[in-house]
Amino acid sequence: MKTTSFTKEVHISTLFRHPFHERMYDDNDGSFLNESIKRTGNKPINPIIGIRIPGDHDRYFVLVGWSRVKSLEQLGHETTQITVFDLEDEKEIQSLIIDSNKQRIKSGYELMMEFIYYLGYYPQHRGVPGNRYSKIGKELGISKHRVKDLVMLYEFFKGEGDCILESVFGKELSINQGKKLKKIVEKFPEKFNSEQSFRKLCNKNFDFERLNYSLLNLDIDDDFEFELMESYLRRDKNFNEFNKSLDQYGKTIQRVDDHNKRKVEVPEIDENYKSKHVQLYNCDNRKFKPLEPFSKLIKCLVGSPPYGNLRLNGDDPENETGHNMTGQEYGVYLSETYSRYKEYLDPTGSIYVIINDSRNDHGSFSLIPEHFVVEMKLRGFELVGRYSWNKINPQPRSYNVKNMTNGFEMIYRFSPNPELCYFNPDLFLELDERERGFSQGCTNTDNKGNTTRGTLYYQSHLKKVRDTLDEQTCQDVIRGNVANPEDFFRQVDEKRHTSTSPIYLTSTLILESTKPGDLVVDIWGGVGNTMVSSLLLGRDYIGIEKEENYFKQSQRRLQMTEKMIEDITVNSGDNEIKMLPAA
Repeated sequence: MKTTSFTKEVHISTLFRHPFHERMYDDNDGSFLNESIKRTGNKPINPIIGIRIPGDHDRYFVLVGWSRVKSLEQLGHETTQITVFDLEDEKEIQSLIIDSNKQRIKSGYELMMEFIYYLGYYPQHRGVPGNRYSKIGKELGISKHRVKDLVMLYEFFKGEGDCILESVFGKELSINQGKKLKKIVEKFPEKFNSEQSFRKLCNKNFDFERLNYSLLNLDIDDDFEFELMESYLRRDKNFNEFNKSLDQYGKTIQRVDDHNKRKVEVPEIDENYKSKHVQLYNCDNRKFKPLEPFSKLIKCLVGSPPYGNLRLNGDDPENETGHNMTGQEYGVYLSETYSRYKEYLDPTGSIYVIINDSRNDHGSFSLIPEHFVVEMKLRGFELVGRYSWNKINPQPRSYNVKNMTNGFEMIYRFSPNPELCYFNPDLFLELDERERGFSQGCTNTDNKGNTTRGTLYYQSHLKKVRDTLDEQTCQDVIRGNVANPEDFFRQVDEKRHTSTSPIYLTSTLILESTKPGDLVVDIWGGVGNTMVSSLLLGRDYIGIEKEENYFKQSQRRLQMTEKMIEDITVNSGDNEIKMLPAA
């Protein structure tokens, strides 16, 4: 390459990165050169080389030294010297850029791009076996045999699978792993539908001998299924353990499919829903003002507030109720929230709060229940009942932590007038003793797939929750399964509410503190378990829920429950007994 050149001082704003350089090499801001350039009198040791931009003699493409230009700009220099070559042939320009970057520490992408460049620079000639591979190998500093393997991988993976070759050059994959992956892709071409499919496998710790069996059972494009596959490819699980995971996953998929097939089609509802016995409101419970829609005061305010940092109920962690609060701050917040409803509470009424604690970052409990009880007392509420809800099937213990499983939660009952507080004398007389049957308790599952099966418990064929109760489980201890999150009122694409209070639990509290026709309110309405309890027990209900997702589910559930109550009767002897007593 014979050409003329000259050196001149130019303004840095007239310098631009050459498009070929931009395509071949990763960009960096040049800051790693700042100290070096300072030590050399604010002048780069090596020259900046460029060419005039065609048709514009006052602006230049930088071919060599773009990082030096960026560094000088950061150091506050407005001008720099540039050696300008009189080059117009594009092949010569590209060769100069490639040759000037021989000593560059390159990423896998940059090495791959140089390899592709040399494939074009040294085209294949018939009758000269190995000559092309030898020339490319000398340029890249690798053997001709390695070049041959790389050419084979490039021809196969180019396009959506470019990341495989890039990972081989970047030593994230070996050539042997690339060859094994090629055989798998040839066997299962339908499993690799996008660049993302290939990129997930760019991991030198994967055993690609195991990929064949994995793809027979799982979909690489499904993130959850790939997570199962990944543990097997990394050898975190042996063959038997992997098959056990597949079996558990298959059962889960079957349950989801069964669930979705049995869903009831229900219409969308866009505004607050009202019926004869229920009114639902989609709003913040700290802004809602009851209007006494049933011309009566609240006899029982029951529900379970969010458990601080323990669980995310909505979609916004930053604004989630109770998150980023100390136990005392959350105790104050909750007591202020409940105090807003004091003026709407019947003089004989009660407030039930199902509450749990969360842990601080360093592991200690936040003492939310303790702070909450103290704050409620300061606001004029007396504690008139304290119950333990014992879970027959608590969430399985995680062996990543040393704590035992928390198998109970506390329920506090408050009254502004303890001497007037209503206790239902017909609590157990209301329990229907007919049509009992045994049902299997639901399964509680943690986020790692471990399960705990609930025991048998009383349940009627109409799922009348009062049949689950007896004198032994309704006094100081309420005992039963956690709520089953299966919910046919939920649309397929909506989030499942997995922390609902069981219907038998809210029913017990409603039975103790109200009589048929009284008003029950839940200011953390969720998907309507308290609502269902109220309807089955013949009480009126107001529900308030801020999350629109859950609110719409409770609206649909209300329609379905009311229709069930309307359509289904329980035969007892010669009499037909309506599920919902007349209010």
